[in-house]
Amino acid sequence: MTKDEMETLIKTKTRNKVRIRHLEQREGDSVAFLSYSIDDPNKMTIWHTEVPLSLQHMGIGGKLVEEAVQMAARDSSYLRIVCPFAKEHLASHPELRDRYAVQLQ
Repeated sequence: MTKDEMETLIKTKTRNKVRIRHLEQREGDSVAFLSYSIDDPNKMTIWHTEVPLSLQHMGIGGKLVEEAVQMAARDSSYLRIVCPFAKEHLASHPELRDRYAVQLQ
C-alpha cells in the first residue's frame, strides 16, 4: 500500500476532560497519528505528531499536518501548534498557510 492509498481515520479520545482527536494513517500494524483538539468553535490545537520508524521518510507526517491545516481552515479561524514537528513543517512550507488562509496563534 502506498502512502497515497492509506486511509486516514479520525478517532476521538477524552483525556483530562479535553477531547483529543487523532488523524491516523495505517499501514499493516503500523499507525502514524496527529493529535489535535477543537478548543472552541474558532480554535484548533495540534498537540503531537508521531510516525513509527517503519513509516518514516514517506511524507506521512507532513500529510497529516496538511490534513489538519485543511480542517482548521475549513472549521476554525485560528490554529495553535504545540507539536514541534508540525511547527517545523509549516515553517518550511509557508505555502500551506497561504493556500488555506490559516491564522496561527
